[in-house]
Amino acid sequence: MNTTRMTPKDFAYPLLAVLATLTEYEANVSVPMTETYSLVCEHMGIREDYGGETEGGYKFTHRNIGLAFRQHIRGKGLGEQAKKGHWMLTQVGVDKARETAGDEAPPVPETVATPVDEAPEELAAARADATAEVLEDDHGEDGAEVLHLPVANTNPKHPYSDDPYIRTLAIEAVECYGAWSSRSDACETCPLATDCRLQVGARKAEMAAEMEATEEASLARAKAQEEEANKKGISVEELIEKMGEEGTTPRDPQKGKFKPTDGQDFARANASRESMCLQCGETIKKGDPVQWCADEGIFHVECFDDSDQ
Repeated sequence: MNTTRMTPKDFAYPLLAVLATLTEYEANVSVPMTETYSLVCEHMGIREDYGGETEGGYKFTHRNIGLAFRQHIRGKGLGEQAKKGHWMLTQVGVDKARETAGDEAPPVPETVATPVDEAPEELAAARADATAEVLEDDHGEDGAEVLHLPVANTNPKHPYSDDPYIRTLAIEAVECYGAWSSRSDACETCPLATDCRLQVGARKAEMAAEMEATEEASLARAKAQEEEANKKGISVEELIEKMGEEGTTPRDPQKGKFKPTDGQDFARANASRESMCLQCGETIKKGDPVQWCADEGIFHVECFDDSDQ
């Protein structure tokens, strides 16, 4: 092996062999990844401090062993991360390790086939007889025989915890939950990575819904502003036309001129139809120049006093 150009691939087979040895060639049995470092280096015939340290402060050998597991063992379905800092082999990985080790691998444990025509009651009884063992010389303080029952497999299926409540507590304590990235080394080793990836999709959906709601609200505001602007943009002629349609109540003929109050809007226009001056009561012919005043109506120009406005 050319030790001057070692890559993670060079560490893959030794790591597979070491994991198989530490787990006694059993699938789904986890071991601390730190226990593999010295054994892998010994298997390769190099020192653990070979290559010095990387820019991140990791030992060259440790870094390459980690990458070997990620790329060539877990990446090919030969292993999984049981929890943070713990690795295990899948059944595919165990089979591959046996194939590679050849005669050096321990024999495959024999399995007892169960007759298919055995009745369920008989099958249950046979399993009880096979798994419950009474030891003649093993007695309790009261002299009763001690019954030994098989211990269930406690290997977790979830890298962090099979208990949903425990995972919820961990998620609440992780500030970066929902920000998973395929380029992050921390995400690669995080036992909550699978849950986090699902949360990324949920957050994207929430963001899309928020953006859609914001856009709809913005469009509604723009429409309201447009309608308000259209109302303000009604011409004086249209106002006069509207007043003519609704009808006006003329004032009693008065002498002098009508004077608008401070802040009262008024404007010059042309009469759109024959109407009556609200100041003098005389007829205003269609097309004659008039003075329009808000909340009042139309006047002859000579009947309207806007000198102070």
